Amino acid sequence: MNFFYKYTVEDFDNLHNQVYQNQSESSKRTFKSTLKRIEKVYGKPLNELELEFCKDPVRLHICFQGTNYKENTFFQTISCCIKILKMIDAPLGLINKYIKYHKTQADKVQTEKIKTFQNTDLKVEFTDLKQTLIDYIETENLYELNYKDFISLLILSLFILIIPSRSSNYMNMKIYTGSNLPDDDSHNYLINDKKKKEYSFVFNNSRKNTVLPKRILPITNNKLAKLIDIYLNDYYKDNKTRWFLKRNISPFGEYKNIEIQRAVIYSSENIFGFSVNINDIRKLYLKHIYKLDVNLLDHFELIYILGYKSLPAMLKKN
Repeated sequence: MNFFYKYTVEDFDNLHNQVYQNQSESSKRTFKSTLKRIEKVYGKPLNELELEFCKDPVRLHICFQGTNYKENTFFQTISCCIKILKMIDAPLGLINKYIKYHKTQADKVQTEKIKTFQNTDLKVEFTDLKQTLIDYIETENLYELNYKDFISLLILSLFILIIPSRSSNYMNMKIYTGSNLPDDDSHNYLINDKKKKEYSFVFNNSRKNTVLPKRILPITNNKLAKLIDIYLNDYYKDNKTRWFLKRNISPFGEYKNIEIQRAVIYSSENIFGFSVNINDIRKLYLKHIYKLDVNLLDHFELIYILGYKSLPAMLKKN
């Protein structure tokens, strides 16, 4: 490790970009900004710290506890340290020490949130679920999850971090790389616009006898964009079918509707400490939006994206 003692932020940034070439630009920027944050916490340039922050996770945590940074910021920092330790081929025991400490502390935070949710006097709001999910994404080492846990997290996020569309909209969905919309309207699509570094969903589904017009849903939530980045770069195996959500074990193929629903229940149980289904989330979302805007009745575009043919009874004015 001594060889890297004099590495600057730029040195580690360049090394990171070489080792993790396929990671998204946002992940690369996060890594560099985390290194600069470490300099602020310790009050010294990185090349004067002799990797002090990579020697003991407990001491690192104590340093952060003396600042105004939130707990999530510490988890982001320790994840950065784990990356550095792996890049410089540090002793496996030290790497595992950081990984174990990260998991132990993250589990403590998650347990406290679960206790809060399980308080019978608390009515769960959509914003509560969303913030807890965001906290989980920020604190969990997303690259260490198994495939089932990661894709379930991604699927849950599709219904919380953006407008919760109908689950059937994510079936028959393929990944399309390009800036223009595909002419084909027989599939739904995840548009991967690499030039603009943006994602969008295109829904071409029909529901019962009513053909819904093409709907385009841009992904503006950076946490969801990050999950899709990681999914495509680290978890997704392209076997030329280009299905968006698919199994990685036999029988291979696209996720069925029931599997999407089960993934939401599985991941919500893991993250929130209790299960919610897609219908629960959609109802909570509608109530949340209605509280923000009592003129929701005039916003038919939102209702159509949600996939309702008519206004839900619970929102109709008396």
